[in-house]
Amino acid sequence: MPVSPASLQAVRSSPLLEELDDAELERMAAAMETVTFPKGEPLFEQDTEGQALYVIGKGQVGVVRRSVKEKTRERLLAVVGPGECVGEMALADGGPRSASIVALEDVEAFALCLEPYKAMRDSDPALAIKVSLGIFRLLSKRLRQINKSLEVVHYWMFA
Repeated sequence: MPVSPASLQAVRSSPLLEELDDAELERMAAAMETVTFPKGEPLFEQDTEGQALYVIGKGQVGVVRRSVKEKTRERLLAVVGPGECVGEMALADGGPRSASIVALEDVEAFALCLEPYKAMRDSDPALAIKVSLGIFRLLSKRLRQINKSLEVVHYWMFA
């Protein structure tokens, strides 16, 4: 189902959308689809091919990663809610998913799939650049969080 610009307005604080003006937000909405997931359903699975990023509109999702040692054991790494993005690395590098994303409650999300994103790069490069910069901001924020977490782990392991 297409995304209405009003739906994206509700999550405009997302790093992906925060720099877009109203006209760009309308064009972004045209490139996205509204998708829903019932509680317990995965948005995507770890190690699968990434085809879309999702901006969470309603509900919460869990970021889950299988243990390296015990492939059947999963760890909840984070809980993500409205206005936040998941799956952005699919558009950044096209590699496999680094974690699974599971609906912790009924979820409405706005998907930007790889093919519409590629088409945007050709037809609306200014918007594609702003979206790409939003992805870079998000990845930078996550890298900073990981660095802080590693500092804490290092302190407790080696202090």
